[in-house]
Amino acid sequence: MQLFKAFMKVAKKRLPSSMIYFVIYGAITFLMSESYQSTMDANFQSRSLNICVIDEDGSQASKSLTNYLDSLHELTELENDPEVLQDYLYYRYISYVLTIPAGFEEKLLEGETDHLLLNVKVPGSTTGAFVDQQIDLYLRTIQIYLAGGYTLEAAVHETDSSLAEAVPVNNLVFETESLSTPKSVFFFYRYLPYIFIVLLFVGLAPIVVIFNKKDLRERTFCSSLHLNNRNLQLALGCVVYALVVWAAFLLLGTAAYGRAMFTANALYAMLNSFIFLLISAGLTMFISIFTPNDNVANMLANIIGLGMSFLCGVFVEPSLLSEGVLKIARFLPAYWYIKANDMASGLSTQAFDISLYWEAIGIQLLFAVAIFAAALAASRIRRQQTAS
Repeated sequence: MQLFKAFMKVAKKRLPSSMIYFVIYGAITFLMSESYQSTMDANFQSRSLNICVIDEDGSQASKSLTNYLDSLHELTELENDPEVLQDYLYYRYISYVLTIPAGFEEKLLEGETDHLLLNVKVPGSTTGAFVDQQIDLYLRTIQIYLAGGYTLEAAVHETDSSLAEAVPVNNLVFETESLSTPKSVFFFYRYLPYIFIVLLFVGLAPIVVIFNKKDLRERTFCSSLHLNNRNLQLALGCVVYALVVWAAFLLLGTAAYGRAMFTANALYAMLNSFIFLLISAGLTMFISIFTPNDNVANMLANIIGLGMSFLCGVFVEPSLLSEGVLKIARFLPAYWYIKANDMASGLSTQAFDISLYWEAIGIQLLFAVAIFAAALAASRIRRQQTAS
């Protein structure tokens, strides 16, 4: 195990520089997880928007609709000039422009439902759809009362009364009583694929590059150490280094979240992170065979880490990705990591299923085995090319 011992000595000498990266990326992990937690907490909370209402009808019905929107949002008074309105929308000073055309009340009393109102909003915006739903609910409610024989004044009064009674909104997650770990723990685990890839590439790859330098490699080959033995000792060194990084992050998580790191479903997330750690170590070993220096390793770390994170749902919710992107992501290990982590956390659109969880773990293990095998094969091929 002489090569393994030498590997550990080099790793020990590089420990101070590695600790700097650990502190930086550890802080990034917490910042991103807390930011994501805040975003998720606000998902189902109504919020006031800046909107503009242009009332060309001036009737009782149009004024009641304006008052209703005023109770929900901040109304901004603007002149009815298309250029002014477009500028305010473009710079996001307002989110929605509603125009109530002349004859609105008359059409409402006649029971017409189409083309009652005109609106301008940011194309494809969720805020625009949000205001559309509120207006549609208000008008439909008035029309129901009118159809029941109410006068317009009575229909407006009853509509205002019924809509004033807010319905409480509860977030639904697919979890059981046993899966009750705080979501912040899973947001901590969510970003580990990117952190592991970058941290191992930056800290571990330079060590492997040293042992792959021509002079040291040829000196090793001249010894009695067999190629397979050499490669296995290098692989073992990579795994041990990766385990130290993993343990350090677990200690960091335990210091922040305490016993929540060791609840039943948090242990599922912990195992999931360990499997991806092996994948990251294998990728580092494989890339290091063809990497001439540290700068190239840093560049590849960002390309692979960021690319996989954006495609597989680390930085962007998988539900927001297109079907085409998700089909590509299935061929990447981070996709299966996120799938297992989201199921364990209850944040997935799919209920937790132990068989699907183990399926995701198994696929990641296959990735790890394939990557390590490819690294060993690449090392052998390179040895043969050097010898010839």
